[in-house]
Amino acid sequence: MRSFFLALAAIATVSTPALAHPDGHDNQFRAAEPRPVPELAQDAVVKLVAKAKLPASWSKAKAIKSVVRTKNGAQQWVVTFQNKSERRANKRLLYVLMTPAGEFISANHRLT
Repeated sequence: MRSFFLALAAIATVSTPALAHPDGHDNQFRAAEPRPVPELAQDAVVKLVAKAKLPASWSKAKAIKSVVRTKNGAQQWVVTFQNKSERRANKRLLYVLMTPAGEFISANHRLT
């Protein structure tokens, strides 16, 4: 009888963790994939539109080019957006500057 209870306890010990957490906790510790800088720059443009710093037509503008440059010893991304619906030719391009980590620095129609 004692061996029966020991066998039952051994089976319960082995199967209980599998039943308690069938999916496990692996998803909690996976690092989120970093988003590409052009996507983060697009988010920054949308925020500028929401704050009325840019006309609404810029929320649909697409990134046409992205390059890394060094200015004053610091690296930064320059993501260029084009808005063909902008009437003034000198305002059709927008240069969005981002840190290498993808944080917004500034945006301007002229690249300085």
